[in-house]
Amino acid sequence: MLKKILFAFLLFQSLFSYAQKDSTRIFEIEFIRMLTPQNSTKTITSNYKLKVFTEHNISVFANNNATNFSNNLINDDDDDAVFYFDPKGKNISLVYKNYSKNKLLSKGSIAFKDFTIKDSLTIFNWNITEETKKNLGFNCQLAETTFRGRNYRAWFSSELPIGGPWKYDGLPGMILQIETQEPFISFKASQIKSHKIKLHNTKNPFENDKFVTWQQFKDLYKKKAIALSKYTTESDFTTSVISPRMGIERYIEENDKDYTADKDFEKLRESQNEN
Repeated sequence: MLKKILFAFLLFQSLFSYAQKDSTRIFEIEFIRMLTPQNSTKTITSNYKLKVFTEHNISVFANNNATNFSNNLINDDDDDAVFYFDPKGKNISLVYKNYSKNKLLSKGSIAFKDFTIKDSLTIFNWNITEETKKNLGFNCQLAETTFRGRNYRAWFSSELPIGGPWKYDGLPGMILQIETQEPFISFKASQIKSHKIKLHNTKNPFENDKFVTWQQFKDLYKKKAIALSKYTTESDFTTSVISPRMGIERYIEENDKDYTADKDFEKLRESQNEN
């Protein structure tokens, strides 16, 4: 009888240990993004969600309206639960991070053509200050950086896993709030949830894509910008299409002399104003 009880206890312990090993903790963080386009007084507000799979060292970030986060745990034929990330449509703000492989994948678009951009996670150089505050009940610390043409202030919490909205990362904790020093873009966490699920694998939404590096994407963007600036219609009427040098990130350097359409237009407008 004692042997049966001992066997049952060991079996329970084994199953419990397997279940513990088999499960993963997910942090779901809702973010509100506020974007004020250049030369505009109108602010565009959007809702985003970040999912962090702590044991798998993976996170997925996307616009709530462009992504299906529901019913994404599906059993494969081998009975392993796999997280499927189901984007709706092509042009979505999707960022996938794999911390074990130091890999950051995101989407970019040039003249309505989509690209998958491959970055590393070590692209930020932060200065961590002594300033602190509370955010959603978590102790946060202020950090500052310059990233691809813009200056940022970010509040991060070491009480949460490493990560952040969009591409923002590289701090010893979760970025719960980040904003440009000039009024352009900000992300602020509005809700944090944490729970465990049975999970064997996470499916990379970009695994079948061809990648370009950030530098390759910039080169392609500049090449297209130059081509559009010299666009000629069928009636031989030449018109200049002006492409911005900068979005959230800088695509064309300010001192770049190969692309001049924007500065030529500014000179023309100044000349017309003088007359």
